[in-house]
Formats: sequence, C-alpha cells, structure tokens
Amino acid sequence: MQAATVIEFPVMDRNRFTDLIRGHHRGLVAYATALVKSEAAARDLVQDSCVAAWQSLGKFDVNRDFGTWMRGIVRNKWREHCRKYKREVALDEETLSRLEEPFESTADDSDLFARLAECRSKLPEPMSEVVRVIYDEGRTSDEAAELLETKAPALRKRLERAREALRLCLSRNN
Repeated sequence: MQAATVIEFPVMDRNRFTDLIRGHHRGLVAYATALVKSEAAARDLVQDSCVAAWQSLGKFDVNRDFGTWMRGIVRNKWREHCRKYKREVALDEETLSRLEEPFESTADDSDLFARLAECRSKLPEPMSEVVRVIYDEGRTSDEAAELLETKAPALRKRLERAREALRLCLSRNN
C-alpha cells in the first residue's frame, strides 16, 4: 500500500487555515446538523471535511469565499456518508441551496464587523483586553485569567460585561 502524499504548507498558511476554520466552524456544524440531524454525526462530518480541506488546500481558489468552499466539502462528505450507510438522500439541490442561504456573506456582514470594531474600540481597557485574549487569541477563561493575572470568576464577569456593552453599542448603531 502506497503512503498518501502530504503537501507541506508554510506555517503562515497553517495559521491562516486554522483561523478560517475557527471563524466558520459553528456555521459548518449548524449546516452539517441540518443535513444529518445529529450533532455528533455533524461534528464528525465537519471534522472529516476539515481534514479533506487541509489535504486539498492547494486547490482552493483564494478568489472564492472560504465558507462556501467548506460547505461544498461538507456537502460532499455528507453524500459519501449517505452512500456508505446506504441512506436515502432526502434533500434535493433546491433544499440544499435554501439551507445555505443564511450562511451567505452579504454587504451587511462587513458593515456589522466594522461596527463591532468601532464598539470594541470604545470598551474600557480591562474589558478590551479580556475580549482580545478570549476571542482574538482563542484562550480559555482559565488561561486568560492567568495571563491577565486575575481570578477566573472575575475574568468571566468582566467578559460578560464586555459582551453586554458590545450588544448595547451594536443595537444603538443599528
């Protein structure tokens, strides 16, 4: 049996791929759950899709939307799953397209992110730091608490307040 060829990508590409997957993961799991009707099976499907995406990263056209590309991979993995377990595919192409509509990027998305960035810039420094460490760096609350030299419950409360301040700011900007 011949070993699979593994293409090595520079570290920057790995980091970018990881960031993109993190940014789309929830949406991919929601999409896969709609397909397979089981969150556990959906998570497996998304995991298989991430591996497939990583293996074919060189084929990704950077002019295309990454989320659309990943949903296509999830859809193909779902079809493989259906064939493997001989389950009927109960969804036609039109239904699949309707499932994808909520995930399509719109001009409003970029506006939302611009407003969110503006609201984040107005947060007091302690709240801003918590948001940065938790969301931008992807740390757990325990890791963030240690890094910011505070107790985990206090950090979680500060994060709760930061989220509420961001919610209020975004609702005022609407």
